[in-house]
Parts: sequence; structure tokens; C-alpha cells
Amino acid sequence: MTLDLQQSPNKILCRSFPTTLKGAVREWFTKLPTSSINSFEQLSNAFLQHFVGGQCPKRPTDHLLTLRQKEKETPRSYVKHFTRETLEVDKADDKMQLMTFKMGLKSREFVVSLAKNPSKTMAEILLKA
Repeated sequence: MTLDLQQSPNKILCRSFPTTLKGAVREWFTKLPTSSINSFEQLSNAFLQHFVGGQCPKRPTDHLLTLRQKEKETPRSYVKHFTRETLEVDKADDKMQLMTFKMGLKSREFVVSLAKNPSKTMAEILLKA
């Protein structure tokens, strides 16, 4: 995508912002009503309000203990599912996420590969998956 640099900075920011989104944030963005955002400032405020501003977590940390890879679910799909669920949890630190993610894995090959090359952060595991 080529941006017309003659546009106002506001238009450039609004057009480039969606290209940086993934996962739950992309889902949120695509569900915004058409023409509901008129400026980058308004988009920024909507983003912050939705993901940061005063939201109470819907689930306790131990909810992660209930997450399991389904029988025919691929590791990639499980990663997406697990990541989406962690967004709903209060204060799930990296160690808790690592432990519960591994506990929920059905793919023995992936578990063995993680045991051979242990990851220290959830981000590392997500990259491996």
C-alpha cells in the first residue's frame, strides 16, 4: 500500500493504523461501525477506551487453567484461542501464561520441542507455535 504523503498527517495515521493490527485488536477494529471515526484522535480514544480505559477483567487468572487444545485443533489455532482468552484475564503474568499454555497442549510433538528448547517468555512460545 502506498500512502499519498500530500494528505494531512491525520489521514495518513488513520490509513496506516489498521495495517499494524493483529488478533483481537484487528477484530475490534473491523467491528467498528462504518463512518463512526472521523479523526485519528477519535480512533485513538476509542482504542484506549476499549482496551485500557476502566475495563474490569471478566475472568480471574485461574481461568487459564481451564484452557485446553481441542482434539483436532492445530497448535496455531490453539495459540489464537489461548491469546484471545488471556486478554480476558486479570493480571496473567508471563509465568502463569507459559505454564497454563503448556498444560493445555495436546500436540506431544510441540510439547517435546518446548522441553528441548525451553522458552522464557510467552512471546517466544508464540513465535515457535
